[in-house]
Amino acid sequence: MKISGPNFKNLEALKKLSQKDREAALKKACQEFEALFLYQILKGLRKTVPEGGFWPKSFQRELYEDFFYQEVSREVAARGTGLGKLLYRELAKKYGGVK
Repeated sequence: MKISGPNFKNLEALKKLSQKDREAALKKACQEFEALFLYQILKGLRKTVPEGGFWPKSFQRELYEDFFYQEVSREVAARGTGLGKLLYRELAKKYGGVK
């Protein structure tokens, strides 16, 4: 599984894509937003689970969980929950020139 958290290189690639294909860039930006939103939800849900259990609290566990939630959110967003599509439709209407 490839782990890739949000970084500024993704924004640069998105900026270059927007110069070539605005529609594809907007779709990608909406998908990335959906992934980020889902990631924040997963992190919030994790805080509701009591500490203890099989793995003791450690920096390594927190790092693992963070990467895991990033990837889960990206996978779910790639398949779509509908949020990215809804956002895309609304932004495409507002900014025109994009189907």
